[in-house]
Amino acid sequence: MSGLQRLLAQAAEITEKNMAVITRNERLVCPEDFPIDITYEEACKNVGKNYKGWNIYTPEDNSISFFLCISSDSFYEWEAGKLVMLLLRSAFEKNDYASMYLKKALSGNYDAEELPILEENLKYCLPGYVLLIDNIEDSRDEIFEVLTNTMEIKASLIDENRIIAVAEGENIIESCSSFVKNVLSELLIECNAAIGGKAAKASELYLMYRNCMEALSLKHIYGLADNVLDYDGMYGYRVAYNLNPGLKEFFMRKVFTDEFSDMVKGELGITIEEFFRNNLNITDTAAKLYIHRNTLLYRLDKIYRCTGFDLKRFEDSWLFRLAWMVFKERQ
Repeated sequence: MSGLQRLLAQAAEITEKNMAVITRNERLVCPEDFPIDITYEEACKNVGKNYKGWNIYTPEDNSISFFLCISSDSFYEWEAGKLVMLLLRSAFEKNDYASMYLKKALSGNYDAEELPILEENLKYCLPGYVLLIDNIEDSRDEIFEVLTNTMEIKASLIDENRIIAVAEGENIIESCSSFVKNVLSELLIECNAAIGGKAAKASELYLMYRNCMEALSLKHIYGLADNVLDYDGMYGYRVAYNLNPGLKEFFMRKVFTDEFSDMVKGELGITIEEFFRNNLNITDTAAKLYIHRNTLLYRLDKIYRCTGFDLKRFEDSWLFRLAWMVFKERQ
């Protein structure tokens, strides 16, 4: 639970009212399963009114743009709400400073004198996994809400078409998989979640962020279908991408003749992808491709006759896999 959510929960408990806070980037509700269907734009237009069963209030000075919503049948002035908004404003100011320090750490643009300041001001969110959520289109508020509902977010930034977050979780890959599935089912958006690794201190945040960027780049280069990208688990693609150029040329000449390159653009290429995806398991691959086992064996034999690599043998399969990644890189 974030600091803002905790503060809102305490205020709701003391006042015995259902509450919500709406900002441009997120929407918090207490109790969390209580429905509210008000966007930031709608709150802007209906402040000082009762709208959809909620009274909408905002700080008088508007220095920090957020709205406090109280479940009610009609609008009324609420003195206790002023105190709640004062506390929320203080929490938002703290969050703004935290975001500033996080942005600085992720940029890597700081000197030795600034590092202790970053370490001190970011210790609340560390250790944590650095995540990069890509392809959020025009639904960043909704996607961020799904993210905070799926896992513990300790710090975050929203940058154009991306969300950068420091998260906590026992199984971060499983949490990210649930998040991506929830976004697809609830918002019909296919976003990507890159996991850069776990940062123990502020000085490691930049490296983990670069890992996220590299993971997304490898997805694009190799046409990966996965939407959850764990940088630590992508060592095969990292090795292939960083191979010596001369070795890459050797692989291309040895394996991908003009004839074979044309052959793998069709069903043979799909077969290769699925065979590796199923860890060289013939039965599972045939089932996924909806073909007979003998048909798959025929295709694998065809690859052997064209290249000399028997993909059923581990010694041949890992070399061919490396060559296959080099081939995809050049497409």
